[in-house]
Amino acid sequence: MKFLLLSGSFRSDSRSLAILNAIQRRFPVHDFVLPDLTVLPFYSEDLAFPKPTAVEGLISEVASADGIVVCSPEYNHSVPAVIKNAIDWVSRPAFESVLKGMPVTIVTQASSPVGGARAQAHFKLIFDSTLSIIHPVHEMMISDIDRVVGLDGAIIDAKVSNRLDRHMNGFFDFVVQISRQR
Repeated sequence: MKFLLLSGSFRSDSRSLAILNAIQRRFPVHDFVLPDLTVLPFYSEDLAFPKPTAVEGLISEVASADGIVVCSPEYNHSVPAVIKNAIDWVSRPAFESVLKGMPVTIVTQASSPVGGARAQAHFKLIFDSTLSIIHPVHEMMISDIDRVVGLDGAIIDAKVSNRLDRHMNGFFDFVVQISRQR
């Protein structure tokens, strides 16, 4: 199966990228694509026809994916602009975009003890509006992220590793189940 990995952070020591890279290493049986969302222009209907090349490329990646894995920090009690911008581009035309019927799972992370709970809720609201199929499980929120991810980007907390494995295996099973229903 092929999965699109969407990060809410692209800084050099991004914990979200570290988690997405760990997912790729832990599940080599699947194909993963991790696009750089920073190349997308800010969404504007003035740019929608024709769409910028970077936007067309992202839409194509979403269309060819079996599911989407989001990993993001929480910024100001919500989602980072870089990932919201990508969703805004890909969610057009409304209710008929490549996100319609797309299985999505969400992992949030933060230094705080709530692990990005508000971003988690906002992502669910955003993806619900695109008619995506949100993985119906207990949220995967990682708190105290600086203790969880080592300086080399590896997940060094065994409990979080086990939770992430369980979460992702559940998502992979969910995607198979959804594909059988189509």
